[in-house]
Amino acid sequence: MSFLEGKELVNHLKSIIHEDTQLHKDHFDLSAAQIDRFTIAGALDFGGSEFKPVQTESVELQKKQSADYGWWHLSEGTYQIIMNETLTEITDATALLTPHPHIQKAGVTANTTILQETENTPITMTIHIPSVGCNIKENARVASLYLLSY
Repeated sequence: MSFLEGKELVNHLKSIIHEDTQLHKDHFDLSAAQIDRFTIAGALDFGGSEFKPVQTESVELQKKQSADYGWWHLSEGTYQIIMNETLTEITDATALLTPHPHIQKAGVTANTTILQETENTPITMTIHIPSVGCNIKENARVASLYLLSY
C-alpha cells in the first residue's frame, strides 16, 4: 500500500482551483467553497429507520467593495465546510481527508475522515471554531486529501 502521487492523484479530482499550489508529493490540498452552520438537530437510532441528517444553512461571505474574494467571519461553534474540489470514482484507493496544518494553527479543530461515498458527493469537513473565532477566506486551503492505493 502507498499513497498515490502527482498525476495519479490529480486524475481522481475535479474542480481544482490551482493545481500547482494544491498538489504536493503525496497529498492534495482542498479549498473551501461554502461554509454551513447547523440549524436543526439530526437523529440517530440503532437500525437507521429513524435516521435524519442535521439541517444546515449557508454562512454568508463578507466582501469588501473592491475584493474578488470574501471572508467568512465565524464565531465559536461547529460548522461544515464544503470543498470546491470533488472526487471521481476511485476503485483502486481509499480516500483519507485530514485538516490542513494552517487550519489547525488557526485554532480550528477538525477530525480526520475516511471518505466512503466519492462519486458526485461533495467533500465536507466538520470543524469547531474556538471562542476567539476564526476568519476563513473564500477558497482557503482547509484540508488535505490522501489517496491510499491497494
